[in-house]
Amino acid sequence: MPVEQSTHNESLGAALGRLPSGVFVVTAKRKGTNEPVGMMSSWVAQAGFKPIAISVAVHPEREIYPVIKESGEFCLNVLSTENMDLLRAFSKYTPDQFNGVATKDVREGVVLLDAVSVLNCKVIGECALTDHTIFIAEVTGGDYMDHELSPMVHLRKSGFQY
Repeated sequence: MPVEQSTHNESLGAALGRLPSGVFVVTAKRKGTNEPVGMMSSWVAQAGFKPIAISVAVHPEREIYPVIKESGEFCLNVLSTENMDLLRAFSKYTPDQFNGVATKDVREGVVLLDAVSVLNCKVIGECALTDHTIFIAEVTGGDYMDHELSPMVHLRKSGFQY
């Protein structure tokens, strides 16, 4: 017996939502002004050993998208459940999103000092086959800042929305 389309969509959405992911803040700096921009992300994965690489999905309408395209660099900050303040600060872009956040500037972007860890990244490729662009980036450096914290794991109710 065929599954009704609406039931199928709900089931598929729930199944997609069960794909676990971490919770991250991607940061980059505008060329010329070095103004920092940040974005909360959960669509991140390791993508290679030689070179060490990661992938991160970014929607073209996000504020950070043209910054990464132009600079070719970013930082990936790994959040823990203790970092809910950072999650809130970077879930939606505002020009003052870094206010009150402990940071350190590096060439690739901005390190959030209260995060679990950070990876410094240089874009080596991209793929734009869906509504998000997948940036493939070589990991050029990083730091494990807080050994007491565990990375946050995120599950969604539906894979059809963030």
